[in-house]
Amino acid sequence: MQRIRIAWVILFLTILLCAASHFAVLRITQSVQEQLSQTRALAEARDYEGAQRSLRSLQAYYASRQHLLELFLRRETVAAVSVNLHGLPAYVNDETIRDLYTEIDKAIEQLRAMEHLFASVF
Repeated sequence: MQRIRIAWVILFLTILLCAASHFAVLRITQSVQEQLSQTRALAEARDYEGAQRSLRSLQAYYASRQHLLELFLRRETVAAVSVNLHGLPAYVNDETIRDLYTEIDKAIEQLRAMEHLFASVF
């Protein structure tokens, strides 16, 4: 009887871990996507200083959550998004604004791919 209880506890903890990881990964990726969309809107309104602030905030948020993503996803995938996010501030000006839009779209697609990879594993 003791073995059955232990098996139930292990099953419960496994389900709890899956649910918590699913919630964490989706919350982080969706938050980053929203911040990228907000940055794009600021850039479209030609508020380049606001876009720079938004990107700095986004980079700080992602850096603080990156270790959590690396627990559940491949480190290379998480690092690739980080590299792209750190390159975005270079495009925030009149001359390269179209490149900024392209790079934001690319980062959003990478985040969606991360969500898909995570969901397909769990």
